Amino acid sequence: MNKIRQLINNKLPDGSFIRNVVTLMTGTTFAQALLILIAPILTRLYSPDDFGIFALYTSILGILAVVACFRYELAIVLPEKDEDAANVLALSILITLGLSFIILLLVAVFKNSFSNLLGAPELSFWLWFMPFSLLVAGLFQIFNYWSTRKKQFRRLAVRQITQSSVTAVTQLSAGAITSGAGGLIGGHIAGQAVATGRLAGQIWKDEGKQILSYLSKEKIKKVLLRYKDFPLFSSWAIFLNSISAALPALLLAYFFNPIIVGYYALGHRVLAMPLGVIGGAVAQVFFPRATEAYNKGELDSLTISIFGELVSIGLVPLLLLMLVAPDLFVIVFGDSWLVAGEYVRWLSLWLFLQFISSPISMIYMILERQREFLRFNFILFIIRFLSLMVGGILESPLLAIALYGITGALLYSVFCFNILNMAKVDIVKAGLIILRQAIYSIPFLIIPILMYNAFNNSLIFVISAVIMGGVFLFYKGGKL
Repeated sequence: MNKIRQLINNKLPDGSFIRNVVTLMTGTTFAQALLILIAPILTRLYSPDDFGIFALYTSILGILAVVACFRYELAIVLPEKDEDAANVLALSILITLGLSFIILLLVAVFKNSFSNLLGAPELSFWLWFMPFSLLVAGLFQIFNYWSTRKKQFRRLAVRQITQSSVTAVTQLSAGAITSGAGGLIGGHIAGQAVATGRLAGQIWKDEGKQILSYLSKEKIKKVLLRYKDFPLFSSWAIFLNSISAALPALLLAYFFNPIIVGYYALGHRVLAMPLGVIGGAVAQVFFPRATEAYNKGELDSLTISIFGELVSIGLVPLLLLMLVAPDLFVIVFGDSWLVAGEYVRWLSLWLFLQFISSPISMIYMILERQREFLRFNFILFIIRFLSLMVGGILESPLLAIALYGITGALLYSVFCFNILNMAKVDIVKAGLIILRQAIYSIPFLIIPILMYNAFNNSLIFVISAVIMGGVFLFYKGGKL
């Protein structure tokens, strides 16, 4: 064990970018792997309709959670002094408490009419839990960025493991006892609450007295005004982005039914979870590191380096999944989930481009160019809304998903180009990175295709793709 620790310390020095990413990924990988492992069981305990109701709940929560603190939580990382950061933290908590109370009042008045509008009256009861979910989500974001500032990535990894473990146990237990979307929603709430409570306790133990000693009304007012661009521009931008992400669940429910929402939700979940493991960890570590690099005039070199790694890690697995998705979903989740696999094919390219863009999008915050970020998200929202409306009006959920995926891919291409341009990265160099990785991926795709043509068997097709994906990941792991 000592030799292993020594090897890790030599390969990944303490405080290095890759070590911090790996630390976060350790927790996130366990968390997401656990949820992926139990997914085939959950799809047999719960129906597509249950997943649809759960997706509606989490989609609404996702829209609200991103503005729970009016984006002041992002500013926790930026001040030079911990004193200012602590007052931003306190301000964020006050905003989250106030917004949660407002949502409680809205739920009391509009929960039935809102649920009926979405064609999911059974959602009405569960909306009572939305204010609590929002409060917990907001507090997590606040404590998350405070821990990022303090470079306490291990505590964030522990938080992820705790949430996934509690969520998995609760959802499986509830599904075994009774049926209905309540088991999925209850498990999500329980995991979120226990994990965030644990994170809060750790921060209180380590830095609680220090934070309290910094707080004052005058200083809270000062940071309120100093970082006003975050609520004025960044909060609206991310709010539009979250609505764009939730639009499929909301509009598919409106035009069709919760079963179609369930197909989309599972397909998106299978794609987004593994990408989120890496992308989320990179973004978390990239933010403070890029702030330092910008101050030293080294932002371009850091950005192109991270961009290249994200492209090289994400392209091959996404192309393989796109290739075998329908067959894979039938084998893993059951015959009733074939449609979800078809949706994945249309969503893959968009999620890949989002995967390479989102971590480096923190450059908008570092350069304080929130207005441009807002402009992009407004355009993204309008085009995605129109795409889903076309599919809904033409009564074709597959067309709605296809247009949503295609337009998302095109817009995120432009988004990525703009980020690289802001960081003063050579665009030609970035294009050559993508071209080189596309050529490199060809052998990994040809072998599953040849196996399918030779045997015309879905199981062999999927197994060959999984093997090639494993070979690729083993190779990448060896390089790291």
